[in-house]
Amino acid sequence: MRNNAVCPITPEQAERRGIAWVIGSFVFCPCHLPITFAAIGLVLSGTALGALFKGHLFLAGAIISIVWLAGTLHGFNLMRRARMDSYVRNDSHLTLK
Repeated sequence: MRNNAVCPITPEQAERRGIAWVIGSFVFCPCHLPITFAAIGLVLSGTALGALFKGHLFLAGAIISIVWLAGTLHGFNLMRRARMDSYVRNDSHLTLK
C-alpha cells in the first residue's frame, strides 16, 4: 500500500532545508568539541549515559565528528539538488535562475 500523502518539495524548500542542515550541523563542528563536550556533560551528568560518555571521550568525539560531517554533507546535497531541480523544472530555455 502506497502512501500518497507525501508531496515533493520545491527547489526553494530544498535550498532552505539544506541551509538549515548546514547551520544545525555547525553545532557539532569538531572545532567546537570542548564546548560540545561540556554541554553534553552537563546535560548527561548523574546518568549512566553520562558515565559512559565520560569514560569514552575519544569515541564520543569521533561520533560527534561523524554527525557533523553527515549533517553538513546532507545539507550541501540538498542545496545542490535544489539548484539542479530549478534548472530541470524550468519550462523555458531562456530564463535560468
